[in-house]
Amino acid sequence: MGRVRRRGGDILRLSASFAPASLAAAAGRLRELKRLLADSREVVDRMALVADRLRKVAAPPGEPFIFTTKLAENERLLRQAFQDCDDVKFRNFTAGGKGWLLVYLEGMTDTERLEEQVIGPLLAADGPGRLGDARAVAGRVLTAAAVSVAGGAGAAVEEVLTGNGLLLADGSAEGLVVGAVEHVKRGVEEPKAESVARGPHDAFTETLKDNVALLRRRARDANIKVRILQIGARTQTALALVYAADIVKPGLVAEVERRIGNIRIDEIMLSAQVEEFIIDHPWSPFPQTHVTERPDTFLISIYEGRVGLIVDNTPHAIIVPCTLPSLLQSVEDFTVQPAVASLIRVSRYAAAALGTFLPALYVAIVSYNPGMLPTTLAISVAELRARTPYPAFMEVVIMEIILELFQEAVLRLPQKISPAASIVGGFVIGTTIVQAGIVNALLVVATAGTAIASYTMPSYNLGLALRWLRIPTVVAAAVLGFYGLVLAYLAIIIHMCSLRSFGESFLGGLFDVTLAEDMQDKLVRVPMPLMGSRPKVYGAQDRSRVGD
Repeated sequence: MGRVRRRGGDILRLSASFAPASLAAAAGRLRELKRLLADSREVVDRMALVADRLRKVAAPPGEPFIFTTKLAENERLLRQAFQDCDDVKFRNFTAGGKGWLLVYLEGMTDTERLEEQVIGPLLAADGPGRLGDARAVAGRVLTAAAVSVAGGAGAAVEEVLTGNGLLLADGSAEGLVVGAVEHVKRGVEEPKAESVARGPHDAFTETLKDNVALLRRRARDANIKVRILQIGARTQTALALVYAADIVKPGLVAEVERRIGNIRIDEIMLSAQVEEFIIDHPWSPFPQTHVTERPDTFLISIYEGRVGLIVDNTPHAIIVPCTLPSLLQSVEDFTVQPAVASLIRVSRYAAAALGTFLPALYVAIVSYNPGMLPTTLAISVAELRARTPYPAFMEVVIMEIILELFQEAVLRLPQKISPAASIVGGFVIGTTIVQAGIVNALLVVATAGTAIASYTMPSYNLGLALRWLRIPTVVAAAVLGFYGLVLAYLAIIIHMCSLRSFGESFLGGLFDVTLAEDMQDKLVRVPMPLMGSRPKVYGAQDRSRVGD
């Protein structure tokens, strides 16, 4: 109602200014005036766009603009670059008889550090001619440990968004970058997916700097190189390329860097995104990179001659090349006696086979070859099968669907509810579904054994691959019985033999007699005094583990 009254008053005042004009003519003039105002705003926007384009033309390629010697112009350019970024703060002050501008990102910059190491020293040195240009100030006045000259406007903008401070002075076309990054981060905690009974209990976090520090704390070795790369056209996510310069296979680092350089995407948030860009066979169910959240596992792999990748904002690091034996190893293998560790490793290989083929084996025996069972067991299975209305294949499909739903539910539920869901799921699957006559008790036992076998995998991605492989093996067994099971096994082995991870065989030389010496730390583990050489499969330059 108020808007209508104001609009009517505007029309009446306009009509009074033009006595011969009628009320309708006044309204028409008002509409024309509003149209002219709208057109003028559009012209202003277009002029600003043209001016922005002219500045980009004058700037070097890849730079949004160029800094000038006028502080007011530089501030205007920066405010336009950070338009609608309310968390970017501008602090103007005067020192040494000239104006200064400090730009920082609220929430990711340590403002107390900027006050103590930048603003305080500048004000303390206040006086005409006592400060000089930006480079002189960086060398003689500022007390911050990390101070550098910005490489250009684009680099300056990126540094501000990283959390560093940007210092500009009137009369200087150079900006100073002051290291003052401080943001909310998670502390070092225990590994979630790779916990061990005996061994270190610290894990990678989402902060790249802390992850590199965890490595440096373990290895005071100058040959461990850490190169920081930027990936993601928009996010500019930091990625650390870690390797041992005197051990890594020649050409491996260059190949890894080449594949990282071929990543063409605007945002990188997860290390899994990097994986899909650098692996050789993206359609294979098997993991072709070793993913870990343990610094000790990461560093052990580096000293074997492999290359590690740590992506900022994610606690899961990547190790390449990746082989099946490395996926079936755990740090805990080196914390127990060699004989016990060897038995555990052999059991993991057996668990991998059971987790893949046990449901298919049940279908093949029940549907095609029940005579392979002992007589008493065959009679018991026949009695159990007589109470179920579905064929063996459908029973397995039902149980696999229930098992997958149950696993996903436990994984997605909050931690306080997961134990209750486990109890309910165990009761429903283990008791009710058998009493209802949907499936028989033997299949429940086989399904439980399959699930437990897949849970023993040290690598979560390898466990997912085994879960996926159960589908084609069950189908093959339902169609051709034991013949189909053997064909599925041969197809999987052939596929694994064809896989390559950065030029290395995925099987890691399990069937290669020239790599027989690697068996000391592959299927079994020999005592550490006898493990004097690094794995030959990774092509390390220095294969000796013995120091000088």
